[in-house]
Amino acid sequence: MAIHYSIIIPTLNEEKFLPKLLTSLAAQTRRDFEVIVADGASRDKTRVVAQSFKGKLPKLTVLSVPYPNVSKQRNAGAEIAKGSWFIFLDADSILLPYTLERSDAFIRGKKPSLFTTWFRSDTENPSDALVTLLTDMFIEAALLLHRPATQGTFMAVSRSAFLSVHGFDERHMFGEDYDLTKRLTQKGNKLHILRETLYVYSLRRLRYQKTLKTLQLYARSVFSVLLTNKTPRSMPGYIMGGAPYNQKKDRRQSVARQFNKKFRAFMREVFE
Repeated sequence: MAIHYSIIIPTLNEEKFLPKLLTSLAAQTRRDFEVIVADGASRDKTRVVAQSFKGKLPKLTVLSVPYPNVSKQRNAGAEIAKGSWFIFLDADSILLPYTLERSDAFIRGKKPSLFTTWFRSDTENPSDALVTLLTDMFIEAALLLHRPATQGTFMAVSRSAFLSVHGFDERHMFGEDYDLTKRLTQKGNKLHILRETLYVYSLRRLRYQKTLKTLQLYARSVFSVLLTNKTPRSMPGYIMGGAPYNQKKDRRQSVARQFNKKFRAFMREVFE
């Protein structure tokens, strides 16, 4: 039976980062898929940039959602999607060229209804590599502790499984990916992990905000998942969309850069 993918991307002021993702989709070794960009009222040229890729991605649809809500945007994309599999991506991710081809083989071999993959960061900084490692460890640990969790950066779910739980809970502005995973697994859809690095994830939040502050935000969510099997519906201080990362550098970036510099020096002392 043929596997058809609908790739759904929520966006908000992502004119700088979205082209990298769309370029990586145009370079996939497997070509039979559709792309749906669900834009949440961007104020920049996100929709124009997305439309410019129609020549490279013939099955591209650009939706306009009245206001930014990542869960609502993903649901809006799924509502018009034609694929037998939905792959939800963040706009600042980049797929490796063989991602869909390897997903094909995984689906045919393991017969999952829900899976995610390993990833790598968008820089070679030791601090970013550590964050990547810790994130992968969290996903593995959550699975062992019967608290399966995925990231919205790459979440693949079969159409039938997604519809069985009525999609994302639109009350969630944060942690919507974990909430969906929880409801899917409660319905008997086991989370699988394709243990290959198949996409690049931007750690731009760590570079823009103070690194420790950003890690504290994620840590609160991680402990909530592991200890209570719940995640907050919102997270004060969490930045949605790409607008802040398109601005000129400010003092907050300088602080984060200084921290990263000191942390890299520490990592070199430990590991070299």
